[in-house]
Amino acid sequence: MKNLIKLLAILAFIFTSCEKDSSYVDSDIEGINIHSEELIIGKGKSNTVKTTSDVFNPILGEVVGEATLLRNQNGLSFSYKSDGLTPGYAYTMWWVIWNKPENCATPGACLDPDVANPDVEVSIMAAGGHVVGKSGKGYFGGHINEGDDSGSVNELLGLPPAGGLQEGNSFGAEVHLVVRSHGPAIPGEVSEQISTYVGGCDAPFAFPPFSEIPDEIGECGEIEAAIFAPVEM
Repeated sequence: MKNLIKLLAILAFIFTSCEKDSSYVDSDIEGINIHSEELIIGKGKSNTVKTTSDVFNPILGEVVGEATLLRNQNGLSFSYKSDGLTPGYAYTMWWVIWNKPENCATPGACLDPDVANPDVEVSIMAAGGHVVGKSGKGYFGGHINEGDDSGSVNELLGLPPAGGLQEGNSFGAEVHLVVRSHGPAIPGEVSEQISTYVGGCDAPFAFPPFSEIPDEIGECGEIEAAIFAPVEM
């Protein structure tokens, strides 16, 4: 986390001193308008590309925060802020990396049903977690290198291995940052609740993604996401 903060501070300085190429992207996903901003620094694949996107809760139909993704030839880094979480609940963050988004039903706009298509080569990997304090605000941050598939739950979810963030694909991958609720923090089980897909879950797959907000001990489900479309370089 300290390294991510340092990286963001360095980039903030670069943003004020380098030529910038900004573009805005709006898309509509299942009735929710998602706004993102791209900021490209430098030329060619040595670029760092910063994209900012709304965090949305499809269950409530509300934007609840903002997330930022940094891409360069080494990998991906993100920061994520949500104002819509429940105090005292445990949450995990997940990378959902679509390595071949052009093979989704709508190319470059992948959705949950596309997970079943092996040609999209999707990787789902742990990206952190914690128990939210009394403010209800959640802050997450992390980094993944190209070629890294550590923390993958593909096998658990019945998906073929996809190599994590595939080599050379930092710019071409579609990236979703997904928050999964593990319900109220359970004494003695918090470590598992904030670090694994099934921690604290009596029925881990009871709720289809983004269908219901877990509100009891033992209930788990995906509740929020930020979406980052592929970047053309």
